[in-house]
Amino acid sequence: MSEKWTPTRGSYAVDTADNRIGEVRRLFKGSAYLVPPGGGAEWAVQPEALRRPTTAEVERARVWTTPVGSR
Repeated sequence: MSEKWTPTRGSYAVDTADNRIGEVRRLFKGSAYLVPPGGGAEWAVQPEALRRPTTAEVERARVWTTPVGSR
């Protein structure tokens, strides 16, 4: 899996330091700022320390961000 991937604002990314998934809120001055699915404290990470999430990871994250009763 040597494909080059760059995080973009609004996408999900996985912080490889602790395998936490987050939504990329902004890219600023060499850092990516992520928030956990469903909200919480923002954290900063170097963009090169992020990886593309798997389909299963994205689906799990969407569970936290989908309002109850919506389809």
